[in-house]
Amino acid sequence: MSTITFDAAVATAMMEGAIEFCAKKTGLTDKAQVLAAMRRGDCLACEYLRYALANGVAEYLGAVDDTIKAIYIYEPEYATSTDEPLPDRPNLSPGISLIAWVSRKTAALSSVEASLSSALAAEQKQLACPKANALCSMLDLKVADDDEVQGRTGYGALIHSLYVCPTEIWRR
Repeated sequence: MSTITFDAAVATAMMEGAIEFCAKKTGLTDKAQVLAAMRRGDCLACEYLRYALANGVAEYLGAVDDTIKAIYIYEPEYATSTDEPLPDRPNLSPGISLIAWVSRKTAALSSVEASLSSALAAEQKQLACPKANALCSMLDLKVADDDEVQGRTGYGALIHSLYVCPTEIWRR
């Protein structure tokens, strides 16, 4: 992966696409209605928005980094071994949790993820959900290389986990 200059317009376009996806899935007619639903704390709207953003992030990362083989979305709370009831989502885990399966780990991917995470957090501030906390707008990208996936170690073990059940959202 060569040096990449991150353009914040990428995050704006992702958010616009996510809002459009959310409107279609929830039956809302436009951006204003989606934003109103988010400001009311509509968790269904938030989930659709979060899923669409994850897909946008996966497509972008796959386009800029040729070491990525696949990207999975997962719920980190299912990766724990607790039998106790889990608290509400906004208090528990990052808004978007992804695992990237790469041929080799690079510092460039971490840099792009940090820039993208910061830009998406700024975009999500406009939503003003009353139930949100700092984790809701966080992008958490874990990276697993071929050795980890084949050896089922680290985050590579989660890719084929029967308990965590990550969903593949992008593949080269």
